[in-house]
Amino acid sequence: MEKEFTLRSRRDVLKGLAAGAGAAAIGLPSGAYAQSEGTIRIGYIDQLTGIRSNFGETAPWVVEQVQEVLKGGVEIDGKFWDVEILVRDSQSDPNRMGSLGNELVLRENVDLLLVADGLAAPALEICDQNGTPAISTILQWEPFYAARGGTPETGYPYSFLFFWSGADIIQNYVGMWKESGIEPVVGTFYEDNDFGRGFSEGMAGALAGNGFAEVPGGIFKEQVDDFSNQVAAFREGGAKIVTGLVFPDHFATFYGQAQQMGLELDAVSIAAAFVFPAGVEVLGDRGAGMSTEIWFNRQLPYTSTLTGQSADEFCTAYEESTGKQWAQPMGYHHAIWEVALAALKNSGNPKDRDAVRDAIADLDIDTIIGKVDFRNSPMKSVASTWVTMGQWHKNPEGSKFPYELYVTNNVTAPHVPVQKTFMKLSEFA
Repeated sequence: MEKEFTLRSRRDVLKGLAAGAGAAAIGLPSGAYAQSEGTIRIGYIDQLTGIRSNFGETAPWVVEQVQEVLKGGVEIDGKFWDVEILVRDSQSDPNRMGSLGNELVLRENVDLLLVADGLAAPALEICDQNGTPAISTILQWEPFYAARGGTPETGYPYSFLFFWSGADIIQNYVGMWKESGIEPVVGTFYEDNDFGRGFSEGMAGALAGNGFAEVPGGIFKEQVDDFSNQVAAFREGGAKIVTGLVFPDHFATFYGQAQQMGLELDAVSIAAAFVFPAGVEVLGDRGAGMSTEIWFNRQLPYTSTLTGQSADEFCTAYEESTGKQWAQPMGYHHAIWEVALAALKNSGNPKDRDAVRDAIADLDIDTIIGKVDFRNSPMKSVASTWVTMGQWHKNPEGSKFPYELYVTNNVTAPHVPVQKTFMKLSEFA
């Protein structure tokens, strides 16, 4: 069994944390501790290592911050409870995800399971089979349903998701390209996973329906380290735009081969790789102009119900504590705890699993990423959140980090302000 998560340094965690704001926001005891009714056990699974570890990189810091906020326990219906958090690493492996679900639900007997991993399905199935409430995120709701045969009409007995729609991301991509005036020929290639396959099917239909020609590069396995066939196909097919679901290391290999083989592009819009600063920085000076979806941003006008931090304060605290640049997943790594603790409080009894399940289903909360609304959602078990498009720009000489991500198009989320106009890659030369 893995060790439970431990704090690195409370001083680092509290850097930038509004003193007392978390306690006031969620009713935590401050000062003298009341006698505890018992311990709420919360399991947390994330992709901390493996091919998709970029998605989990900010999670340990966020969990440490949450642990600090919860160190005095939580008050629920006039009673005080201790909180124990059991963190596990999926290692980006769906088989391991099932094993961790079994461990946390059946052996550790957690009261609530949280999963911030796109491969959550095996663990969520175990929760549904055993009556353990679960909240997941960082997975589009289409594959959330498709992976286990659920539908928006039926939902699931105990498992929930909040994230955005794969259809929305496609609408944003296509909308941005149409506005740009770039020649509508798109090369596509995708990682072989649930989102990659779903993205492939949805994108093909959207391209055909909007007058774009597709040059398909296919779906590739994780072990692939040569993309010369895709590069050749895109070059011969006259692609001016390249898109798909590609992880950072794979895209760096592809783009190096593209440069060597003379593939000239006006836009590169990649899901996954360019969500993270590291996915752009690995390209060196060629990272400027890369585009991707945006689902969390430090300029958002939202605050945390746990810490009282604004989105900008939250990102600044992370950068000052770790020396690393903020990354989009950290907003959802934090929001999942806001959702979880609000549901536990609203349940009246954190040990009554049906009451916790019902509290999640009835939740409508404003978090650091914006609104998470299960109560009014037309889809059972799902609260759909927003997504926009953005582009990486090189920061001025002497800046702490080489690139910054800016919103360029808000096709499906007009409430998110546009920060810069989308530019062709040639305009960054």
